[in-house]
Amino acid sequence: MAQKLGKTARHYKSNPKSRAKHNADNGTGGKYKHSNDYKREHASARASLKIRKGSTTDASKQPDGSYKRESRKANRGRGGAQRR
Repeated sequence: MAQKLGKTARHYKSNPKSRAKHNADNGTGGKYKHSNDYKREHASARASLKIRKGSTTDASKQPDGSYKRESRKANRGRGGAQRR
């Protein structure tokens, strides 16, 4: 005998639009998926700034396209992409 569906499963079964968003949010890739080009560019910027893995400093992208070594707290606290 099959088990009864829970509340959440019933909700997603009867709401296709909600189910599609749920699947997109929880599928592979996720919220922070970046292209290989993006990752390569940022990895080389971190290497040129001598920022090691696990460091508390960020490679902060500047308006002119260059990178600068900056405190993680200052860089992320500023908002970055959310401000634009």
